[in-house]
Amino acid sequence: MATLDIHDLTASLTEAKARWSPRITPQSLLGDEGKKALLGVIFSPADVALREAGPQAAAPPPAGAFSPEVDWRNKNGNHVTPVEDQKYCGSCVSFACTGVVESMASIELGQLFDLSEADSHFNSNHGPSCAGWNSDACMAQLQARGQVTDAALTYMSAFDNPPVIDPATSLWKPYVRPTPNRPASQVTISRHGLIGDINARKTYLDTTGPCAASFDVYDDFYSYSTGVYHHVSGNAVGGHCVEVIGYSESEQCWIAKNSWGAGWGMAGFFKIAYGQCNFDVYAFSTAGGVTVPATHGWSGWESLGGIITSKPSAVSWGANRIDAVARGTDSAVWHRWWDGAAWNGWESLGGDCQSGPAICSWAAGRLDMFVVGTDHQLYHKWFDGGWSGWEALGGMLSSDPTAVSWGPNRIDVFARGMDSAMWHLWWDGSHWGGWESLGGVCDSAPAVASWGANRLDTFVKGTDSQLYHQYWAGAGWSGWEALGGYVGGDLSAVSWGANRIDMFYPGAGFAMMHRWWDGAWSGEENLGGLLSSGTGASSWASGRLDCFVEGTDSAMYHKWYA
Repeated sequence: MATLDIHDLTASLTEAKARWSPRITPQSLLGDEGKKALLGVIFSPADVALREAGPQAAAPPPAGAFSPEVDWRNKNGNHVTPVEDQKYCGSCVSFACTGVVESMASIELGQLFDLSEADSHFNSNHGPSCAGWNSDACMAQLQARGQVTDAALTYMSAFDNPPVIDPATSLWKPYVRPTPNRPASQVTISRHGLIGDINARKTYLDTTGPCAASFDVYDDFYSYSTGVYHHVSGNAVGGHCVEVIGYSESEQCWIAKNSWGAGWGMAGFFKIAYGQCNFDVYAFSTAGGVTVPATHGWSGWESLGGIITSKPSAVSWGANRIDAVARGTDSAVWHRWWDGAAWNGWESLGGDCQSGPAICSWAAGRLDMFVVGTDHQLYHKWFDGGWSGWEALGGMLSSDPTAVSWGPNRIDVFARGMDSAMWHLWWDGSHWGGWESLGGVCDSAPAVASWGANRLDTFVKGTDSQLYHQYWAGAGWSGWEALGGYVGGDLSAVSWGANRIDMFYPGAGFAMMHRWWDGAWSGEENLGGLLSSGTGASSWASGRLDCFVEGTDSAMYHKWYA
């Protein structure tokens, strides 16, 4: 097709008494291939049938069925995100549908998101191609798999730098890019649908929110500047998809957001007359029931009472279950537990403890607890429908023990020996193994976490008050590595999932400090408090942490992350 001459187009519009004005735009200067590259609707069989049936006369709306004017940029605030640019790629469907989801997140939840069109178009079942799509299929994918934020996957990161042309499509060549930790930024819809009736579309736009609309594009549309567009001259180029953000009964038009950048149209927006370009014929696509990632943060401190004389230890054997233990003033172990609704206890579990207790679990309803007795041996008591008596496991220990399970019927216990080295005892389902020395010169009780079968990560305070780490990955123990920082007392460690460790300890000012591993070490984070003991920690779900300490009043205090 020949590029429309702006003077000829202006004359045609004047002759037709058109309600819109043209100008030279970056899009109007493109050649045939460039203009087609900005489109990307593959009409569904249902849309083809609607087009072949032709426009249907709308029934007169009932009085007051919908407002005379709607624009979601100014309807109890602005719920329309900024205009984007799809570049040399037929991804308009994903830009329109993404815009709708962003608007619905603002309307339903009061949150403005910048979501990833690249994740929608290239990482979904559409695949890594700039070829077209249809809005109903796109919305179905957004419901099935969600969509990450643009910060997690920017649009331009899907292409080479500079972009290259895909010989199969003559458009830019995109790629599937990884989006690690999708749940952290994934936004999902719980429903999507189609609206065909004209009055129903207006009612939906008035009462619920924006929609995605497809229409036929003619050559003169690329020169649109302002006003209410209707086709005057030029040939049909292809199908396009945009976000419909409102309508005007006085102007008899739809109001829409395009995806060709803010240099086109009215800063990227346009109006199109009712009945034009099959805009009223193809069904509008809707989305709703937006769900967003939980916002995580720390809560507490809360007092759980009691009078304790050791650092607490805690474990979870299932969702919304926590068991915490500490030594009391009578040198016995005392137990409190959270059952999902309330804290229960304190209950005395007896014993004559030289140390604070350690507790772990390898199955629902199973607890294994360890203390160092006045004879410096390790003692073991377990719950499996009821509490057992105490059994002696030997050793000559000089610190609180710590314990963890990395699988059914497996327990690993660590403590400092009389030689200040770290010593290890384990249960393999049939007998106790060890004790074995793991070396080091420990100035604290050890801490241990496990994030997978046959994986153990141990931590101690060194004589220089720095943090030290040693791990087992199934074949042998690593050496000790220094992690720096300042550790002011006994520490704790816990894992909520694969390749994740969270560690807590008193800092220089006896506040609780936090470090974590998620593929790299982060922290230190100061979580406040005024600690009179080391820390205990547990986790009952990914993204959930529960921490316990002794306060200056000797009560047990709880702080949690959710």
